[in-house]
Amino acid sequence: MKDRKNFFLWVLLFIFLTTYSFDFSKNIKNLPLSIKKIEIYGVKNSDKNKIQKKLEQFKGRSIVLIDRRGLKDAIKNFEFVKELKVKKIYPDTIKVTVTESFPIAVFTDEDRKTYILTDAGEVIRNNDEVEKIKTLPSVYGKDAEKNFYIFYRRLKSIDFRMELIERFNYFSINRWDIILKNDKMIKLPNENYENSIKKFLSIYDKENFKNFKVFDFRIKGQLILK
Repeated sequence: MKDRKNFFLWVLLFIFLTTYSFDFSKNIKNLPLSIKKIEIYGVKNSDKNKIQKKLEQFKGRSIVLIDRRGLKDAIKNFEFVKELKVKKIYPDTIKVTVTESFPIAVFTDEDRKTYILTDAGEVIRNNDEVEKIKTLPSVYGKDAEKNFYIFYRRLKSIDFRMELIERFNYFSINRWDIILKNDKMIKLPNENYENSIKKFLSIYDKENFKNFKVFDFRIKGQLILK
């Protein structure tokens, strides 16, 4: 008799579950342990207010059932956003920590449109919201934005201080000039330029070289000073 009763209970439960469909993470609001507060950290270059507004849709949903992927998908298209970590702080708070790419230079194309180049190799259309880019070095030259990331990585690998640089000029033969804020110019060859940069770093601030403005390494095995 007991087995028969259990059988009917299972049948009723099956009918109920197959008749009604619930998306707990989206449809049920204001449950106990519902999300009331969303805290955002780590935003420096993106628009934090826009990110906050985008995540407001998750308030009122269950903190237990909330889909972390949904939070990530909501802001994945924001510029500079590389990674998102979500932490649940019971009973009602979500902590969102954003990892951003970092602006390293500003590229100006032939139509004088400007783009932000990042340490993740991104080319992001400039806008007035990113005020701090005014302090970044400028990059000029056709296709410079496509080649700058590799050049930047090599400069970093030999500890070239980026804060010293005013401008980069790129030439179609895959060659770079670096103009420093003290008006010194480094003309690099199109191959093995790391050795030329190391040579420059070893001599440029020595007394014998302080009055020279141009350090031309374009001819292999030679340094022309002006």
